[in-house]
Amino acid sequence: MNDALAIHIQNQVLIRPGKLNEDLKYNNKTFRHRQDYYEIIRYVDDYLNGKTNNRYLVLPGIRGVGKSTILYQIYEYLLKEKNISQTNIIYITGDNLKRMSNSPIMDGITTYLDIFHNATIETVGEPVFLLIDEAQYDKDWSNTGKIIFDSTKNIFMIFSGSSALELSYNADSARRLLKIPVLPLNYSQHLKLKYDYFKNDISKSITDLIFEKKIPEDNLESKILKIYSNLKDYDIKEWENFIQYGGFPSSFNQKQHEITKTVTDIIERVITVDLENIKGINGQTEYLAFQLLYFFALQNPGEISKGSMANHLDSNKMTINKILELLEKTQLIFHVEPFTSSAKRTTKSHKYYFATSSLKHILSANLGNANLEAKEAYMGKLLENFVASSFFNLKNRSDVMYNIYYDTNKKNVDFLIQKGLNTPIPIEVSFGKKDKSQIKTAMRKYKSDYGIIISNTTKNILKEDNIIYLPPQTFSFM
Repeated sequence: MNDALAIHIQNQVLIRPGKLNEDLKYNNKTFRHRQDYYEIIRYVDDYLNGKTNNRYLVLPGIRGVGKSTILYQIYEYLLKEKNISQTNIIYITGDNLKRMSNSPIMDGITTYLDIFHNATIETVGEPVFLLIDEAQYDKDWSNTGKIIFDSTKNIFMIFSGSSALELSYNADSARRLLKIPVLPLNYSQHLKLKYDYFKNDISKSITDLIFEKKIPEDNLESKILKIYSNLKDYDIKEWENFIQYGGFPSSFNQKQHEITKTVTDIIERVITVDLENIKGINGQTEYLAFQLLYFFALQNPGEISKGSMANHLDSNKMTINKILELLEKTQLIFHVEPFTSSAKRTTKSHKYYFATSSLKHILSANLGNANLEAKEAYMGKLLENFVASSFFNLKNRSDVMYNIYYDTNKKNVDFLIQKGLNTPIPIEVSFGKKDKSQIKTAMRKYKSDYGIIISNTTKNILKEDNIIYLPPQTFSFM
């Protein structure tokens, strides 16, 4: 047995309960639970009650979104709420295993079972819980999970790690694991975690308005003001700060220049660490990945051909295409396709957006661009990214089934949202005055019953001539 590994595993099991207080607090304030925690808890409870075979969970997500905190909270739940013995729970990280004993995750697990259960994977006789963080440091992590899943029903596993996890599991493992992406915080989640804001009872009203044309009977803006008034030490600039710096829980305890450094470091580590071991990735590819991100940060939102990107960066379309695919898998960016036939969609250019508007802002700020533009125009770009990422995340978080497209019409709106085979809903985004010509043109072209303008030109939801005006802050509670 590897002595260094054995000592490390023993320490993790015996010391971890005493570190929970440190892991789950900052300045004597206990971290609150995000929604992903409650989803995982349901799977834990169902497993303990014999109601599910989902015992191989994978939590991929951008660095800094709070995955480690979720694992600590799951550990505490098992230990204190479910009265699971500490010897039946182990939290280990792939990077510590690699650094301290140069061991793969499988060796850490078999050593743990040997020391504390005198058993192998196949012979362990009672439920144990493996909480594996930073799993991407072991290239074979997904196969390890597959082997354990096939060998016993007495092990419940959660593998967490950076979005590089998305790049490294194969189809065979995918059939067994249940993926729960941990996405950047939306505005409602941000308020909940930072201020202990209660359950969002506004979200359904907004989704009903957007997808069903149901104007709320209650005044949502009054409800939002009441929420704000009940938040202790609420900052009047909270929403604007969120658009520029939000999405990451670490921002709660940092000044703006510290958030900028943290997020910049996150981006650098995604490219230089998470992509490091991918076949075909080299220094030149990493350089192009950075250049592409800065290119998107400085661009006005719009369709960009891969050929144009290749020319701008003095590269070729094949390389650009590969880097874009990898950047999307790391969850830094996502694309929106054109509203056209399926056959044409594969040949048309895409629009690219950042996972959060804060990523766009911070990359722009690093280049000084945020200070060069008029505030109204600049905030309009951030708002469009915010709306795009809000729809993208809602699609991944909820049961609402729809697609997001961009409008190929010459006088185009920013987005077209379509549920099933329904006529698309044109959506225009603006920060400052905007005429109605684009939304009206889109409504006529697509035979839409109504269109939506998300704009700060109104403080309340308004409906005029089948056009719904939705204030950005109200939309943020979707």
